[in-house]
Amino acid sequence: MQSSDYFGMEMLWKLEQNNVNTKSDLMVLFVHWYLMRNGFRNVGVGDDKTLDNIAEQSELLPEGWNANNASYALRYTINNELYNLHGTLSNGTMIINLLHAKSLQVSNVVFNLDATVQSIRGSKIMDLIVKVDEQIARLDSELVKPIHSGPSKSSGTQTAAPLAQSGIADGGSTRRVDQGRIPIPPYGHADRDPLGVLGGGMLMDPLRPRMPNSGFFVPRPRIDPMGPVNRINQFPNPDHLPPPGYDDMFM
Repeated sequence: MQSSDYFGMEMLWKLEQNNVNTKSDLMVLFVHWYLMRNGFRNVGVGDDKTLDNIAEQSELLPEGWNANNASYALRYTINNELYNLHGTLSNGTMIINLLHAKSLQVSNVVFNLDATVQSIRGSKIMDLIVKVDEQIARLDSELVKPIHSGPSKSSGTQTAAPLAQSGIADGGSTRRVDQGRIPIPPYGHADRDPLGVLGGGMLMDPLRPRMPNSGFFVPRPRIDPMGPVNRINQFPNPDHLPPPGYDDMFM
């Protein structure tokens, strides 16, 4: 793997190495450096999710950042938005979460400390972390990018467009014919779309049936009589429910 840009790492290590007492301290220091390199600035410790405009922004770690080396809470800002960093130590595993205070979106990365940190004493921090370039790549792909860049919306937009153009509700399918596709609507589609090209299937259809020999739609209930198929009145179609008392000559 190509070497990463370690700018600022050595300086930060020189300033804080005497305050690093555990492997978890060193991992938080490493994460802090990476956030600084990506434009974040620290605005103190704690988990307060409100950003004070007068809060001092700094590239340095705040005083008391590792007062509890089993649970860390630091606050960062970038583009006038607040992010909360939490680090929790559990059975030799370091779980680091980055929370966007406004959207409450969270990303996380997990490190096995014994497998990641060789030692907490040395002249260069990049020599203390196993495969430092791989750990930097993990911070980038698992912690920063998922929450700071946000998910792409292009795929959802591209998928929805063909369905909207076809006029087929969710649940439809397609059948390939030559070079094109013939839409096959789902069961019950006509009932949900009485004005569609397939025709309404509801008993109360506002635009059916037509008056015979006229080009006009007449709103009326779609209630058809039942009777012999050879009767003169073939309108409406004799395959629906008759109205009460139909064919009663005494009514």
